[in-house]
Amino acid sequence: MPEPAADVPADASRDRRSVVWAKRVALVVVVLLAFYAVYRNYEALRDDLDRLSPAVIAASFVPAVLAMLVSLQVWRVLMAELGAPLPFGAAARVFYISQLGKYVPGTMWSVMAQMELGREFKVPRRTSAAVGVLVLAVAVVAGTTVAVLLLPLAGEDIARRYWWLVLVLPLLYVGVHPPVLGWVLTRLLKLIGREPITTLPTWPALRRALLLQAVTWLLFGLQVWLLVTGLGAPVLASLPAAVGGYALAYSLGMLAFLLPAGAGIREGTLVLALAGVVTGSTALLVALLARAIATVCDLVFALVEMVRWRAQRKPVSTLGQSNSGRDD
Repeated sequence: MPEPAADVPADASRDRRSVVWAKRVALVVVVLLAFYAVYRNYEALRDDLDRLSPAVIAASFVPAVLAMLVSLQVWRVLMAELGAPLPFGAAARVFYISQLGKYVPGTMWSVMAQMELGREFKVPRRTSAAVGVLVLAVAVVAGTTVAVLLLPLAGEDIARRYWWLVLVLPLLYVGVHPPVLGWVLTRLLKLIGREPITTLPTWPALRRALLLQAVTWLLFGLQVWLLVTGLGAPVLASLPAAVGGYALAYSLGMLAFLLPAGAGIREGTLVLALAGVVTGSTALLVALLARAIATVCDLVFALVEMVRWRAQRKPVSTLGQSNSGRDD
């Protein structure tokens, strides 16, 4: 007679397969909807793209690159707070290379990459995992805060559409209260078989991280603002919609665990936020361009760090071979 425990691995395996298939189905649905949206608006998208100056597209990379640099500082602040301070070069290597993991369905792939890459710098895996959760929490709270402050300025329609954020925001701040975060982190680490962290984040460190993350959203929002104004949107009226809309869109995308980098959720939310200042097809083009620019930045930053990593390892390897030859 089989042991009851023998059913557990089979159940766990079925659960994993179910999650994998759910991710695949969600991704396929999002891709099909994206293709349909582009097909339906193809003529308008092409006309808008023809009107958009290449100089505007090039300029929009500037705030995106600055946002990438500031987002690294958010991660460094939280790493240092949990007892694993890293110099800029080491932090950049771990953080930017790990960001490629978010393009795999499932939010935690980038965190898993950080857990492995951080080992080279003696960062405990539980610390990397805890910081990954903290970064997600800080990003969502800061993004919702920016949205609550700016979206009401984008027009009455948008304010009515997102009124519920005012109710959600206090709950989010309760969620990042250090004792609550400690409780959540302890249980999440237990789920993945890790010891609980011994150092909890403090309010001063969380405030610094939240402020830096708000700056990150501001810069990414300025990237969107440059694109929409380049397509004829009113300069002042489009600013709160662009910044607040992108902050909310990216935050909601980070919570879409089944989708790579929040695909579909981010674009849909941004299109709705921009609907009051530009046409639907223009908003869709801006959302697609913002996604493309962010992806290019992620790839370039990761590539630079990979090349730098290889260049730093090569002299060490050469030196080791040279020393080995002298020993012979």
